[in-house]
This record gives sequence, structure tokens and C-alpha cells, in this order.
Amino acid sequence: MAEKDVSLSKKTIFLLVLLCLFVVYILRPSKRTSIIDVEGIVPISESELITDDHGFTNDLIPDNEPTFEQKLSEPSTQISSTDAVAKLSTTAPISRSENTDSPEQSESDSNSNKNDLYLNPPTQEWIDTQFEKALSDLGLHYNAVNKWSVCGMKTYYFPKINTIFTGTPKTGCSNWIEALLRAEGDLKKDLDPTKIKKVHGAISNRHRIPKMLYQYDDATFRRAFSFAVVRNPWTRMVSGYRDKLSDEETQGGAKRSIGVKIVSEMRGVDIDSVKTNHLYPTFAEYAEWLVKHRGNVNVHFSPQNETLCIPHAKYDMIIPLEYSGPLGPEVLKRIHADNASVLGSYDKTSDPRLAKSALYAKQWLSELNSDLVEELYRIYRTDFTLLNYSNFTHPDFPLPLHI
Repeated sequence: MAEKDVSLSKKTIFLLVLLCLFVVYILRPSKRTSIIDVEGIVPISESELITDDHGFTNDLIPDNEPTFEQKLSEPSTQISSTDAVAKLSTTAPISRSENTDSPEQSESDSNSNKNDLYLNPPTQEWIDTQFEKALSDLGLHYNAVNKWSVCGMKTYYFPKINTIFTGTPKTGCSNWIEALLRAEGDLKKDLDPTKIKKVHGAISNRHRIPKMLYQYDDATFRRAFSFAVVRNPWTRMVSGYRDKLSDEETQGGAKRSIGVKIVSEMRGVDIDSVKTNHLYPTFAEYAEWLVKHRGNVNVHFSPQNETLCIPHAKYDMIIPLEYSGPLGPEVLKRIHADNASVLGSYDKTSDPRLAKSALYAKQWLSELNSDLVEELYRIYRTDFTLLNYSNFTHPDFPLPLHI
């Protein structure tokens, strides 16, 4: 009888062990994949991920729900900021914990994600189509006939070389204006690279289209070759901060009065104290200030599409700053300035994904609150659409996604 009791006890223990193993199996954590969104690392189960050809991730999208790209191709469709953030998520993240080093130290990590697919520049045909999509999204269309006479002060006309150029700040415009002035014959002496901003003075001021209307009309302007340069909004935003507002020694301070105002406004400190204590705004304060004023603060920080002469006129050529190296010579040849050098542009052997402002953008933007990033995207949304620019979390950031 005792032997029978022992046998039953063993069976009971065995069944209990099996039951425990079953419970552990049922309650185990499901396999999950970490992806980054605009806020940080977000755990999402693999079954919930739907990734498109560009590496964007749209979470929990029903089969019958159009993708962000499909919505973008429909001019009548208004895209919500929620859709925008879904598009801006990606499965190739840079984790905050991996992003504490300086940008220069992050280059080896960036190399592991390198994909040369987007390093070749887009065709002008693709660029024109993308610009038209961006305008359609705003309910706008190009004029049937170019009307350059209504362009703002950042659009220039150089009559001797018969060229129109719109110089959007923080897209390399200073270097392009120098090249144009040399081609026009207005600038012959060598210019100290540290004094490049002098080209925005009287020497180029007379070429601004609003100042030339007494000499030339739209019929003349329409016979000119026209071009402009655009840039990924995130790197442009970072470049604007570094160059105009930060205490970075290699550049910056050019708009010190604005930096003082930002610190005073965002920290509640009086302006004299800001100046006395040599205080500079952080990138986060700069971002919050941009959102507070909806980007309507200074032409160096306002959306690019507000400076471009669209939809009043259509440019013959649009150059993404990221492809200045391969595309710049074509423009220089058109304006008979083959020997000119567009300082600061990326040359053919450079990888814009490893440029300083791109690396800083990945780091600084990933540290911002997701709601703040979404608000920033809303402000610069059209600029992103202009060339289908990649988000800072994308492995090919800051390139346009044109394949």
C-alpha cells in the first residue's frame, strides 16, 4: 500500500511540474522587436510591423488602409500629423543609449547602415514631379506662365549671364551667390572664405528681383535660366542653430541677438543677465521656440517653401544640397562659371549621411519629446514633401528617398 502511495505521489509531482511548465509557457513574454519612433525606443511585436520599401514602419495598418505614400500621391488627400509620424518611424534606429557619443564617434555605426542606393542624385523629372505633389498637397498649382516679378528679396537676377537664382538661407546660398557674382563679372578679387557673408551686401543687393523691376519685366525673366537649392529640413534646422545661435567655436554667433531673445523668453531671464552671463540657447530651447512661433521668426529658420518662388514660377533646375557635388558643375557650366568652386558643398566622394549636421541631427532630435518633434514636422511638413526627404531615424538620412 505504501509503495502505491509513493507511486501516486510521484505521478502527482510529475503532473504538477508539467502544469507549471505549461503556465510558464503561456505567460512567457512574446518575442518583440525594438524600433525607434520620434520619441525613442518602442517595443512592438513582429506581427504588428508593416514595413515598406523605404524602411518606414506603419504600425497596425489595416489591409484596406492606404499607406502614407499612397495618400501623398493623392492631391486631394490631407495627411494628418499622425500619419506623418507613422511615416517618419523606421526599423533602422539610432538608440538614445547608442547616441551619447559625439557625432564624429558615431561614423563607424553609420557605416554599418550604409546603403548606396540613394547616393546617386534624383533626376530633374522626378524632382519636378515631387514639387508638383507638394504643391497639390497645399491645393496649389504652378502658374501657366512664370511670373518672376512677384518673387521676394531672396530671388536674384543676373542679366549678363541671364540667370535667376533663389537663395534660401542655410542651403549654401552664400557660396552660390559668390559663384554667380564672379560669372556676372561683379566679383573679381579673391574672397576670404571667412568673409563669404559679404556677398549678401551691396554687391548682390542690386540683383534682387524686386530692385530690378524698373529695368526688366516678366518677359525678360522668362527667357532666363533659373535654379534653386533645397535641403533636408532637419539638417537645415540643425545648421541654423549651429551657425546662428550656438556657442560652437568653429561657427555661430551671427544672430546673437536672436539667441539672447530665445534664452530670455524660454528661461524667463532678463536680457541683460543673458548677455552678462554669456548664456546660449540649448537645441531643445531652440526647437521649443520654433514651435512657439510656428517657424515665423527669421528667414534662416522659416520653411524653405516660403522663400522659394513657387507656385508663381517653375525653376529649370532644383538642386538638393545633398547632391551639390554631382549636380553643381552642371549649373556652373550653364552660367559659364566652370572654374568656380561652390564652397561647402558635398563633393562626389563625400557621403552626406556622415556630414556633421546630419550626425548632430540624429543625436539631438532623438533626445526631444515626441510631441515636440511632431509639432516641428507640422511646421516644415511641406519642405519634407518637396523632395520626399528622409527622417532623422532613416538609415539614408538626410537624403531624398527617390528610388
